[in-house]
Amino acid sequence: MIFSKLFKTKIKWQHKDATVRIAAINDELSADNSEQLAILMDLIKQDSSDLVRRAALIKVGTLECYLAASQDNDQPKVKQFANKQVHDILTTDHNVVISSQQKQSLLAEQDTLSLLGTALLEAWLAHEQDSAIMISLYQQISARKTTTHLLTHSFSQKQDPEFQAYIINQVDDGKVLEKLSKKACNKELTQQIQDKLSAIQTAVEKPQKLEKQIQLTLAKLQALKDVGDYGVYKNRKATLINDWQLLATDLDIFPEEKNLAFTEKYQSIIAHLEKLFIAKAENYQQQIIADKLAHDKQQDKKDFTQQLNHISQSITTAVFSSDKFDEESFKELLKTLTTRIKASVLNKEEQQVFIAQVVQLTKRLNEIPEIAESVSQATHLISKISQLTLPKSLDELNDRQQTYNDWLKSWRVIEQKTAGILPESIVQAQKEIVSTWQGGLKSLQSQQKELFFQHKKKLQDIKRLLNNGKYKVCFGLFKGVKESFHQLSSQQHQQLQRDFDQVNEKMIELSDWEHYIATPRKQELLLAIQELVDAPLDNPNEQAAKVKAFRSTWNSLGHADEDIDKQLNEQFNQRCEQAFAPCRIFYAEQDKMRLQHLDQRQKIIAKAELYAAQLNDEQASDKPDFKQLDAQLNNLQQQWNNAGEVDRNQYKKLQLKFKNSIAPIKTAIGIFHSSNIAAKQALIVEAEALLENEDILAAIETAKQLQQSWRKVGFAGNHQENQLWQKFRQVNDELFGKRQQFKSEQQAVLSTQQQLFTDKVIIIEESLNAVTVENDQQVLQSIEQQAEALLAEVIANRPVIKPVVNRIEKIIKKVAQLIQTKTEAKEQQTWCNLFELMSLSAQNSQDFETLQTSTLFNSMSSYWQKRFQEHAKLTKEAQAGVRFDKTLEIEILGKSDSPAELAEQRMKVQVQLMQEQMLSGSDINLNRLLVDWLMLGALVESDLPLIERLKAIYC
Repeated sequence: MIFSKLFKTKIKWQHKDATVRIAAINDELSADNSEQLAILMDLIKQDSSDLVRRAALIKVGTLECYLAASQDNDQPKVKQFANKQVHDILTTDHNVVISSQQKQSLLAEQDTLSLLGTALLEAWLAHEQDSAIMISLYQQISARKTTTHLLTHSFSQKQDPEFQAYIINQVDDGKVLEKLSKKACNKELTQQIQDKLSAIQTAVEKPQKLEKQIQLTLAKLQALKDVGDYGVYKNRKATLINDWQLLATDLDIFPEEKNLAFTEKYQSIIAHLEKLFIAKAENYQQQIIADKLAHDKQQDKKDFTQQLNHISQSITTAVFSSDKFDEESFKELLKTLTTRIKASVLNKEEQQVFIAQVVQLTKRLNEIPEIAESVSQATHLISKISQLTLPKSLDELNDRQQTYNDWLKSWRVIEQKTAGILPESIVQAQKEIVSTWQGGLKSLQSQQKELFFQHKKKLQDIKRLLNNGKYKVCFGLFKGVKESFHQLSSQQHQQLQRDFDQVNEKMIELSDWEHYIATPRKQELLLAIQELVDAPLDNPNEQAAKVKAFRSTWNSLGHADEDIDKQLNEQFNQRCEQAFAPCRIFYAEQDKMRLQHLDQRQKIIAKAELYAAQLNDEQASDKPDFKQLDAQLNNLQQQWNNAGEVDRNQYKKLQLKFKNSIAPIKTAIGIFHSSNIAAKQALIVEAEALLENEDILAAIETAKQLQQSWRKVGFAGNHQENQLWQKFRQVNDELFGKRQQFKSEQQAVLSTQQQLFTDKVIIIEESLNAVTVENDQQVLQSIEQQAEALLAEVIANRPVIKPVVNRIEKIIKKVAQLIQTKTEAKEQQTWCNLFELMSLSAQNSQDFETLQTSTLFNSMSSYWQKRFQEHAKLTKEAQAGVRFDKTLEIEILGKSDSPAELAEQRMKVQVQLMQEQMLSGSDINLNRLLVDWLMLGALVESDLPLIERLKAIYC
């Protein structure tokens, strides 16, 4: 009995009661003892109670033990418990703590790592803080599944610079990088993302930009065929070929076909240009030769001219500056020069011109003594004319001009003898004298010429008046002609002498008739003015005008007979006074009115002075209202113009005072107008500069701003305002005309571009319409890629053609729907094939090798093929009830109804699931659940109903 009790005590871990076994595990067994550890391991694997197994697992308490139990233990609850412990250990929510080195070792063991599910690795990654381990975990997860969600979620969740830098290096998708940039943990990573985005964008845009540049360069090359000037063609061609060679280094980024097309087109254009310009090239070379010949001729002419001038100057210097004159050396120089002229590229006529100059210089050498004598004479002439003063009046002009002309004749004789080699000082002195006399005589000659035309006109007028019988006027006119006739030159005298003699003879004859005519006319005029005295006119002004007319007529009659001329004059003056007497009374009344007008004008002046004083105050405060001031000034001037007459002498003083009083106002307004003129002229200059702006739309916007600025500038004066506005408006009209032309050209280009894009869209639409049910998803993806590429090209083109964009977006949306439909249909078919295989396997109608070669198996995805292969390796059947409960679990999580008779069992499973969900908090994964369902054991015929129930959920 004692031994029995003792035995029982020692082997409590083998007690029938699970509670006792658990107590023995907790109290008696230790994982540190190798024998007891073996017992614990046996309990974990073989004990009938899942609670005992759990207790043994907890006692051992190592990650390796939990990991092994999660995979190999035959009790589902133990496996789930072990899975939970592994999860908690790796996510740092457990009393078992493993070091970073242990974690690295775990990740390095592929066999052990394969036992960890993807979900567990993701949970581990979510809680891990070590950068290196996080990167290793991400590598393991991404090796099993690669999704954008995993990448962005991991990047956002782990705010670690090293980990985020690693993620960034793995991404080449611009959209994903843009998402990551919002979650970067520091500015350096944000900048790294931006740099990578820029590089991606550059790589994307480079083919398009390069293609445009290549097309532009080829177009420019092709346009050279229209260039008429071969020199321009040659320079442009060299530049464009250089541009092509630079672009050709990047042709490898294009497909081979496009690369070859561009190269062939370039070679074709070059060959065509060379063929087209063969003749022009020859002409160009001929022209180069001709130009060189012309240049050489020009250079020779320049050299020969310089040498001839040098020799001529040397001869002059030698003659007048040295006692010895080496005539032979000069002749030798001229001989050598003649030889060079004949050997030059000049033609015979051109050579003859220079040879003639050489001959002239040779002749000059032989006349050196005569030339030296002429120099002395030239010096005497210069001295002589220098003593003669310029004429100051027309009376002195004739004599001194003749002296000057004689001097010029003498000078020309000397100049001819000296053969052009007079000393420079003498030549300059002569030029100064000629310039002085020509300038001094010019004014008097102009007066003399004007006097000549006046006399000529007067003589013609006198002759005309004599013919018309108007003799009185002729006496005064002819008297003026006689007094200044001697001031004309001898040549002018000769031209007018005939007319002068005729008129002089006629005037002598008329002088005898003057007294005979004037006496009776004056007597008649006395009677006429007496009538005006006896019967005055009603209008005083007319009366005064009549008196003035009588006096004017009286004065024009000339002299009467000498014995009565004085008496007649006295009588006429007396009667004029009598006739003018009524006018004096009227003018007295006018004087009173002038006094009133004087007061009125003085008030206007006072008002002007007041405005000027106000202007000074406003200018001091920098607030003058020039618009109001201009109106006040106009009003003052209007009042001044409307004011009545005043005495003429007083009016001049008043007018001067009024001008002086309004002068500051006019000056201020003038300055204001001038500043406005300058501002508006500046705006006009800016507007004219916009005409040269190639960006016409930007120029139009600037022009609108200039128009706003124009409205803000004040008035520029009546004369300038309209002119400036017309000019500014003309420039704006030209600008808007250019904009209209630009819009028309842009619309034409846009229409052409739209047609090109539309043609491409039609091709894609036709490809899409040709898609049949048999076409695979790859065809649709290819169409989608073409549409997206075309959409990017259309959007990159400015302005964006919205109708084409909308049309392409519809195509992309339609393709996406078709792809989604096909994908869903494919997935649906995969599920149907999977369950069909499961049914066949459960019926044992076919072995796995046969199933593996079937169409059903091969049409499934690689993922389910691998899972089914793993399932086929299972030889044991699932434990009773486990697969049944798992089916209920999937139905609950998949929100599918279970058979009514299983309501109670479903409730139990549902409660258990709720508890586990509260503990784990993991997401529902129906795919993973189905894999777990398959891995419970080999399928048997009794599982067929369960398969049908699951098929309703997945298919």
